[in-house]
Amino acid sequence: MNDWIYPGVINELTTACNDFLNRKTTVQEIQSKIYSAENQIVAVDEKWLRDMLFNAENEIELLTYTVEENQLQSSVTSIVHNILNQIT
Repeated sequence: MNDWIYPGVINELTTACNDFLNRKTTVQEIQSKIYSAENQIVAVDEKWLRDMLFNAENEIELLTYTVEENQLQSSVTSIVHNILNQIT
């Protein structure tokens, strides 16, 4: 999708995802950025994106309690890749 209703939110989220993949931020920081982006998207046209971010943030939350600390980063990486695939 090229014309986002919230291009600033998308840009911030893309940067946050790339920072996470480059290990510049933590799991907690990317989870927070996803949650923040989710809460800023309120347009009906982008409800699918809000729902996807909601599910991603909840999946990360679950992983933080069910996956060993040394495997957490790699477990969250696939979620972040999925987000990037949807927004870029």
